[in-house]
Amino acid sequence: MALAALMVLAVADVAAAASRENELKRVINRNTGFAHMTRGMNMYTLIALRSCVTDADLPVLRRLLFDRDYVTQLSAAGVLVDMGAGGRATLVSALPEATEYRARSTIQDALREADDPARRPLSAFPLDERERKRLRGCGAAAH
Repeated sequence: MALAALMVLAVADVAAAASRENELKRVINRNTGFAHMTRGMNMYTLIALRSCVTDADLPVLRRLLFDRDYVTQLSAAGVLVDMGAGGRATLVSALPEATEYRARSTIQDALREADDPARRPLSAFPLDERERKRLRGCGAAAH
């Protein structure tokens, strides 16, 4: 009986993690910019995603570093940089597993940015009220 309960909890935990991962991917996709017919991450993407995450999401953001979508990788790395020591530690722990060039390069770039003394936090990025209303964070689809 205890084993069955443990298995149910493990399945529920995996499902919850997948659900959270999907939610964060939706935030990225809703806030992705397009320039010259090319989809890309911008400050709106990073600010919207950052508004949705806490330290509890570090494992989810770590998984997103290895997503097949490059914009997702870049967004996760950019937000991890903004999350201080916990985000930096997550990037460092992911680096040895980054065997694909693109993921490895993204993580290395993020670590350089995290160590840059001139880096400003995402919260310091100037947005006017109209721009803030454009951001579509977690749960924004329900509005």
